[in-house]
Amino acid sequence: MRQLRRIGIVLLVVLATVMTLPYLVDVPKGADADPVELLSYAAAPGARIITANGVQSVVAEAGDPRDPALLLIHGFGGSTFGYREVMAPLAARGWHVIAIDLPGFGLSEKSWERDYSHKAHATFALEVLDQLHVDRAVLLGHSMGGNVISWMLALAPERVAGLAYIDAAVAQPKGGVSRSPSAASVLLKVPPIRRIARIAIRNAFTPATFAELLSSAFAVTGVVNREGLVDGYAASTHLQDWDLALLGIVRDGAGNTLPESIATLSAAAGNPQTLILWGSDDTWVPLASGEVLHRDLPAATWEVMPGVGHVPFEEDVSGFVTAVGGWLDTLR
Repeated sequence: MRQLRRIGIVLLVVLATVMTLPYLVDVPKGADADPVELLSYAAAPGARIITANGVQSVVAEAGDPRDPALLLIHGFGGSTFGYREVMAPLAARGWHVIAIDLPGFGLSEKSWERDYSHKAHATFALEVLDQLHVDRAVLLGHSMGGNVISWMLALAPERVAGLAYIDAAVAQPKGGVSRSPSAASVLLKVPPIRRIARIAIRNAFTPATFAELLSSAFAVTGVVNREGLVDGYAASTHLQDWDLALLGIVRDGAGNTLPESIATLSAAAGNPQTLILWGSDDTWVPLASGEVLHRDLPAATWEVMPGVGHVPFEEDVSGFVTAVGGWLDTLR
């Protein structure tokens, strides 16, 4: 009995230490920039601050609002900035082009409490369309954005005029896969562990490490060296609590699986015209993933951009505009 008591005391001391130690180490000081001050170099031309679904964020538009709408949804770590060079050329083909920063990304406001699931992102995007008085739009989603537009298809199929999947990471349901919270989600809800994660993230992040990570997405060498490119993508880290938002995105990731297969969702929506476009040398979401998506949506237009990696609109601007624009021309 005495031995059990000693073990209990030791465990309590260890637990108290684990719970207290993170608070003895300061979280490295972060930035506290005003998003408005960052618009000039970290967003697409003409971007402005909006509030939709209770979230302050960014929207950029190009073209005539009377033209059919094309909504551009970015991927993980992206923002309207990524589409800065393709919006005007696509608008010139007769489209009202809209790009947004999803909650938690880009220059949107950051917090721990917000819902960062892809369903919530889809709801936010639909609210932006409401504010812009857009009833229907062609939805283009890059990487993670491909799953967000799929959630938009699930939530509001009547508002989808077409779908364009660009190197898309679509989370389709699989038999027997649990939708219970991930281990990361559970752990991050413990305040001391969340604080440790914040300390680690802020200590690990440097412009050099970010540039290295970003360059790994490109197959076209030298893209990351374009003037202002790294600063534009990294601007999110100048906002208050950007690291908490990142942890919130990780926390909510387990709930991103679509409610039905993409084939089922597409059929229920009347099989809207679809483009699947992939970089042949994508190492983040390999070409094989695009081939699987194409098998699920066999009627889709299938395009492969040779020599291009995960971010076609950065690596081959003219090729991307030609491929997407040519497909869009068939919808008019």
